[in-house]
Amino acid sequence: MKYILQMPSYTYAQKALRLLVAFGYHCELKRRSGDCGYDLYTDKNPDVIKLLSKYKIPYTINEEGYS
Repeated sequence: MKYILQMPSYTYAQKALRLLVAFGYHCELKRRSGDCGYDLYTDKNPDVIKLLSKYKIPYTINEEGYS
């Protein structure tokens, strides 16, 4: 299962990527087609969301993301 997290900027996308990788999560960063945003593909794990919230990194979960 995967999350697709829509990041508001490249800077936040990089911060989230570094944070999650440091905690041992597999992540992949891709530029969103159609606009200037970035998507972070990562494991569907509630701890991912907790970490991003704890470190105050904004995101939006893409509900159409893959399962």
